[in-house]
Amino acid sequence: MRIRAWFVSFTPATLISSFVSVTLGAALAWYLNNEFNPVIYAITLIALLLAQGGVNLVHDYYDYLSGVDMLYRASGFSHKRHPIIDLNLSPRSVLAAGYVFLTVAFMAGIYLFLLIGWPVLALAIAGLIIGVGYSVPPLKFHYRGYGEVLAALAVGPLVTWGSYMVQTGIYTNPAPLIVGLPNGLFTILTLIGAGALELDASRAVGKLTLVLLVGVSRIKYVIYAVITLIYLAIVVSAILHYLPYISLASLLLIPRTVRLAGPLLTGDESIVRSRWREVRKLWAGPFSIRLIMLIILVASMIIARVYPPLSP
Repeated sequence: MRIRAWFVSFTPATLISSFVSVTLGAALAWYLNNEFNPVIYAITLIALLLAQGGVNLVHDYYDYLSGVDMLYRASGFSHKRHPIIDLNLSPRSVLAAGYVFLTVAFMAGIYLFLLIGWPVLALAIAGLIIGVGYSVPPLKFHYRGYGEVLAALAVGPLVTWGSYMVQTGIYTNPAPLIVGLPNGLFTILTLIGAGALELDASRAVGKLTLVLLVGVSRIKYVIYAVITLIYLAIVVSAILHYLPYISLASLLLIPRTVRLAGPLLTGDESIVRSRWREVRKLWAGPFSIRLIMLIILVASMIIARVYPPLSP
């Protein structure tokens, strides 16, 4: 049971974010540059999964310490199980495990830096600062209104760029940044969903999430803008020949993505409260859509390579 508790504490669903970005970067390296090293891919993937798992644990510890998670549980809402409150893991062990994971991940980054060069180290340091600073004082990005944007940048474009870079040694190609943007933007949607559920708890401790910064009545405009940018990035990638044209099949996911926002599109806080189980879909739903989109994009690259007329 203890092993299961620790596994759940990593919030496994969120690890899909890193899996998608790392896999997408490696797939781009193969599609655009005919480069793919499975060993490097495995090292990169394990490092990023450990890093995200570590960030999740550290974040949960500091949210517990601030009192926001205790207030959130008292509200009766929930969107995931908390390692300390729900799984009865000790606060000290949760924090220690988080930093151990981050240390191992950073050591893997050092190894890749020795193979590829300084850009990998720069990305690793940037990712570490964003990950740890997300909720750890004195930075506490997630408490200042811009944590969601930094998390999206780190999990999406930067990871995809890094994964592409370690496969090819090329760091000047903008393709992975643009192709990796949708996965990062899905992170913003996920965090908006979590922020909407934690409204009262966040207000009580002074945690300024994106939802509170913009306001429930106006967050729908942010959601529409984010969804537009997600699919516009796919279109631009195809136009610039970073992806094959058949990757545009992913645009069929637009209606499903919009439906996830549900009650938040009303702009009415009372509706958001009464339909909180639907709001929870905006936290969980983007993970499945990310996987479907990854499958479509990777499959389109394979098909285009096997049947060149379909390639730009």
